[in-house]
Amino acid sequence: MSRRVTVDTPKYRTFWPRFWAGFIDAFVLLPLGWVDSAVWDNISATAFLVPWFVLYSLSDVAYTIVLHGLYGQTIGKRLMGVKVLDKSEARLSMGQAVLRDSVLLAFVAWGLFLDLPTVIAGNSPYAEGAPIGIARLIALYAMFAWFVLELLTMLTNNKRRALHDFIAGSVVVRLARTSDAPNEKALRA
Repeated sequence: MSRRVTVDTPKYRTFWPRFWAGFIDAFVLLPLGWVDSAVWDNISATAFLVPWFVLYSLSDVAYTIVLHGLYGQTIGKRLMGVKVLDKSEARLSMGQAVLRDSVLLAFVAWGLFLDLPTVIAGNSPYAEGAPIGIARLIALYAMFAWFVLELLTMLTNNKRRALHDFIAGSVVVRLARTSDAPNEKALRA
């Protein structure tokens, strides 16, 4: 007889730790944004700007893929005490880490497709007053819709799996804290 997992299962109560982990990870990546601003303010060589723009655009998603694939955690998730595992709760594979962020990779690829011609022309894609255009509006609405679907999915299933977790066959769990573990001296007594 299998036991039904409910939202009351503490190891799956990960919404707030994941939320705060996202803030921590944004803070970790913040200096890269400062470097990006300095690059656009001080460098005009297209031969440098094009590869920089591609690398910078991929940095956030590469950060999550590499750290999830290698360790099952970003820095934020580690600090918040949660880990991404295979749905069987085995170690997450690098392939699953890529699948987990595949939709974000698609959004980044779309952004690169839209902005690379501007960068190749030697202009900043962040310039004030640049027209948004229908393709960018579609991408913005699609990203917002994806975000809402991710939240709805995460909040409506017992293991708090978001859409990206279903795509990758992954689950996020709380890690047992050492204070939750039985004291070794108490076990001997």
